[in-house]
Amino acid sequence: MSVPSTHGGGARPAGRGTRLSFLARRKWRVLIAAATLAIGIAIPATSFADSSTGCDFAPNGTTQSCSPPLAPSTFEGGDGNLVPNSAGNTDWSTVQPLSTGVDLASGSGDNSFGQGTKEDNPNVTVVSGSIPPNKSDLTRFYEASEFVGGTNGGNFLYLAWERSNVLGSANMDFEINQATTPGLGSPGAHTINRTAGDLLVTFDFNNGGGRPTLGLLKWVTTGSASQCFSSSTLPCWGNHVNLNSSNSEGAVNNVDAVTDPFTHQSLPALTFGEASINLTTAGVFPPGTCEAFGSTFAKSRASSAFNAEVKDFIAPAAVNITNCGTIKIHKVTENGDGTFGYTTTGGLSPATFSLSNGQTRTYGPNTVVPGPYSVTESTLPSGWTLKNLTCTATGSGTSASTSLATATASITMAPQGVVDCTYTNHTNVSPAISTTLSAGTVNVGDSVHDSATLTGATADAGGTVTYKVYTDSACTLNAVDAGTKTVTSGVVPDSNAVTFNTAGTFFWQAVYSGDANNSGATSDCTSEKLLVKASPSISTTLSAGTINIGGSVHDSATLTGATADAGGTVTYKVYTDSACTLNPVDAGTKTVTGGVVPDSNSVTFNHSGTFYWQAVYSGDANNNGATSDCTTEALVVSPNSPGISTAQHLIPNDDATITGTTPNAGGTITFNLYSPGDATCSGTPALTQTVNVSGDGTYNTTNTTFVASADGTWRWLVSYSGDSDNVGTTSACGVENFTITNG
Repeated sequence: MSVPSTHGGGARPAGRGTRLSFLARRKWRVLIAAATLAIGIAIPATSFADSSTGCDFAPNGTTQSCSPPLAPSTFEGGDGNLVPNSAGNTDWSTVQPLSTGVDLASGSGDNSFGQGTKEDNPNVTVVSGSIPPNKSDLTRFYEASEFVGGTNGGNFLYLAWERSNVLGSANMDFEINQATTPGLGSPGAHTINRTAGDLLVTFDFNNGGGRPTLGLLKWVTTGSASQCFSSSTLPCWGNHVNLNSSNSEGAVNNVDAVTDPFTHQSLPALTFGEASINLTTAGVFPPGTCEAFGSTFAKSRASSAFNAEVKDFIAPAAVNITNCGTIKIHKVTENGDGTFGYTTTGGLSPATFSLSNGQTRTYGPNTVVPGPYSVTESTLPSGWTLKNLTCTATGSGTSASTSLATATASITMAPQGVVDCTYTNHTNVSPAISTTLSAGTVNVGDSVHDSATLTGATADAGGTVTYKVYTDSACTLNAVDAGTKTVTSGVVPDSNAVTFNTAGTFFWQAVYSGDANNSGATSDCTSEKLLVKASPSISTTLSAGTINIGGSVHDSATLTGATADAGGTVTYKVYTDSACTLNPVDAGTKTVTGGVVPDSNSVTFNHSGTFYWQAVYSGDANNNGATSDCTTEALVVSPNSPGISTAQHLIPNDDATITGTTPNAGGTITFNLYSPGDATCSGTPALTQTVNVSGDGTYNTTNTTFVASADGTWRWLVSYSGDSDNVGTTSACGVENFTITNG
């Protein structure tokens, strides 16, 4: 009859092996005993596993190398396997963060310390070559650490090793350094970078298994050599301290094979060992101190003697074993940058500091001891406010609270805690707003709108712009609303159009409300001036509508629709055509005062005709120019009506006298002599003579050849032709006559 093996072989699966309940174990024992009695054969002692505790049982049923987690830690460092046995606990498969060291493969490529290296030797030589596997041939090591609060809480260190050979006792050491030793795994001479206070954890167990013996030493550099554990000179490893069940636990997989969850390899019994150490209760991290270790490597001694030769080792791996905390203060600014001052309490150094956007002040990781701290933003540049203050705290026992009102982060730091705080400060940018009118000068009755532009605002600027129109340059009087417009992405819509029904000077202003990121702004009132001009009309009135040649006339002009303070000038002119384009005669330019136009100069007219007056108003700053209607201002200058008289001259000659003509009167006088048979002077004259006229005077015929021979009364008819300034006239028929009687 065969019985399944509990040593990782036979029918038992790899790993911790089959776990049997207490009743099942009793059944197995009964069956084994019965079988032994029945067949009379000897059966080797067999170990069993207790699934309720995760502990291995030796052949006699006693528990070996098994302890529950070292409270208050939940890490199962005393059960000799790599996976949690109970819900809520951790083991190597779940603990974080995890550091791993991997040895070189056994054989020609492996390395080890040579030349009789001992633990106290900082100067070592690494050799390589055909190093056969032996009981001290390490293959891997693991390290993890954490802070656990509560009663008996502290910094917990977790260590594990794996070896390639199951034979013999083993003496494994973990050297834990504050500094690193680069390249320690390469062949040749090296100096291990040791610092006072570095740790050495010894892990010794006998070939028969059972609970390992754990010890702790510290590297000593000053003082007396009496502090050294096995050396007579400094520096050295100091006195060896045996760890106990109150501050440590350890285990080896004494009976069962276990499976490495990372390599998935089965580890036979006696090839895996682990330990859990409370560094705080062990005195490594006393209260009020801050210590940190950054490098760990594993090595094996040839025997249990501390000064035995150090054999195989696994090159250092980076670790973070510390009871210190870290405080990080970040600065974020919105809409600009500045320098912000901070003060601290709790002994942080420096006690004060300053940050600008994107900068971070970090305390730690090796300077912040557990305890209370505060950070307060104490100095802000003008115009800035604290918008947000957030802190995150990680690590058991570490917490942080914030007060936006006091700009303070209150921190409770526990070992290995990290507090990360961000101060976000805000300031509004200060944009400017400028405006442009659709027109700078308009007439009464016209409409105008305004356009506004924001400069220096954020790209997403919102808010509103309110447009108004005022009658004074201070933008305080008689406000007229021109609309409130919504700003979108910094773009301002135009104002409403405003119609101006009165003349004057008006001042526009745009007021930006601002938003969460932009301060308000107001445009300059005086730079947005609108001139609304009146469009007056001008009419004229002549002093006379009809005159005779030589008479004088003046014109009067009246402005209507002008402003009360209208100025400027009015120019009067007289033209000979109704389009007021020909032969202008200046009648004077007069200054307008208070809208009143002085009369024109008087103009004397020496010629007859129709003349057209026109008045042209120049306009001024508030009034447009105007021109009177030419055709409505006509002056008629009547021509003279001269008189004509005749007197007998030497027959057949006649005299004619004209009076009342203009001084330069022209034209002609025509003398017609009619024969006796034409009593009405309507026939053909017997004699005609024309004489040129030059003003008033007596003009006569100069006949020397014509002889009136017929009897009867000969009659003269004298006609003056007139000219442009003198009306023609004709004497009565026969007023001047003579009679011839023959016989």
